[in-house]
Amino acid sequence: MTTAKALILVTSRPESVEVAVRTLGPEVLAVIFSQDVLLAVAAKCSELNREGLGFRHRMVDHPMEIQDAFAKFGLALSDLEDLGYRHEEILLDATGGTTPMRVGTALAAMTRGIGMVHQRVPQVYANGQWERDESKEIEVVPMENPLLATGLLREGQAVELFNRRDYGAAALVFRDIVEKVSGLMRSHYYRGLLLLSEGYAAWDVADYKTALSRLAAAKGELEVDFADRELSGRAEVLVARISSNLSFLGKARGEKLAIENVVDMLENARRRIEDQGRYDDGVARLYRTVEMWHQWRVSRHSIRTNKMSWTQVDEEAQRRFLEETKLEELPPVLDLMRARVLDRILNGGVAEDDPVLRDLLQKRNHSILAHGLDPIGEKSAVRFLEYVDVMVDEPEIQRRAEHARLRRL
Repeated sequence: MTTAKALILVTSRPESVEVAVRTLGPEVLAVIFSQDVLLAVAAKCSELNREGLGFRHRMVDHPMEIQDAFAKFGLALSDLEDLGYRHEEILLDATGGTTPMRVGTALAAMTRGIGMVHQRVPQVYANGQWERDESKEIEVVPMENPLLATGLLREGQAVELFNRRDYGAAALVFRDIVEKVSGLMRSHYYRGLLLLSEGYAAWDVADYKTALSRLAAAKGELEVDFADRELSGRAEVLVARISSNLSFLGKARGEKLAIENVVDMLENARRRIEDQGRYDDGVARLYRTVEMWHQWRVSRHSIRTNKMSWTQVDEEAQRRFLEETKLEELPPVLDLMRARVLDRILNGGVAEDDPVLRDLLQKRNHSILAHGLDPIGEKSAVRFLEYVDVMVDEPEIQRRAEHARLRRL
C-alpha cells in the first residue's frame, strides 16, 4: 500500500482531501487549491488538523495557467523541505483542480523526482453518461514518471558528481540511468558517459590499462550518428577530449618516467585542490610532482635518483654537488632537495635557494599526510599549485591531460 510522510495535494473537492489523508496517512499535508474552493477545502483541512494532521497551503492566483501551478508546487515543496522531509518521503496527489493546475504540479513533481499518485474514482456508464459508482471505494493509485525513461531525472546528480571528480559515484548513477533509459540514441550517450566515468576513475589511481580501455569504449559509444542535435554537439566535444586523453595516456603508460607522468601527477593534484577541496591530498601530490619533475630532468642524463650511478656524472659536477650539499661522499640515493641540486648543476634553470618552495614544503611536512597533524588550508594549497604550474610549464601536454567536464541536457 502506498504511504507518504508528507503529501502535496492539488484539490477542488473537500472529499479528495479526506480520501488522500485516510489512504496515505501523511504526517503533514500541503494543499494547493484555487480561490473558488477556498472555504470548503479550508474547512475540511481545519477538521483534519484537529485530528493531529499538520497543514500547509498554497493558493494559485491563475488556475488556468500551468506556470502558476508549477511555481506553487515549488513553494509547497520548500515548505515540506523546511520541516525536514526528504524528497523520497513526499508524494504528490494531482487529482483535483483545473487541468492546468494538474499539469503544472505534475510537471514540477516529475522534474524533481517526487513520486505521484492519483485518485481513481469508479464510474459506470448510464443514461448516456459516466456516473460515479457509489458501490465502490475511491482508489489511490501510483502514477509512473515518464522522465525516468529519458535519464534526465538522475542526470543532474551524475553530472555534479562527475564534475566534482567523484568518478566512481558518478559511474554508479550513470549505470542506473543506462539500465532504465529508453531510446537507442540516449542509450549510446549515457553508456558513453558511464564508460568515461569508469575510465577517469581508473586514470585517477594510475590504472592506465583500464583507463585506456574504458575511454576507447566511451569514444566508440559517443561517435555514433546522433540525430538529436543537442546530443550530437555534446558528444562531439567529448570525443575530441577523449581522443586527446588517449594520446596522453599512451605515453604516460610507458615503462620509463616521462614528462607525461609529471604532468599527470600535477593534474591529479589540481583536481583534488580545485574541484574537491582536498587540500592535504592535493599538496601531497604536488610534492610528488616536484620530486618527479627533478627526477625526469636528471633522467635525461641516464641518471636514476633512487639508484645513483655516479659514473654518469662528470667529476666537476660531482665536486660541485659535494660542495653544495656539504656531504663528504656521494650518496646512493637522492632525496628531493639533493635531486634539485644535481638538476641545477646538470641542467641549470633551478634557483639555488627558493624561499617560496621552502615555505611550502615546510607546510607540507607539517601536514597530516606527511609528518604532522596540521591541516593545509586552501590558500597554501592554491599557492603551491600556482608555484608548480610555473615550474612545470608544459601547456600542450597539460591540455591533453585535462579531464572533460559535463553539462546537463
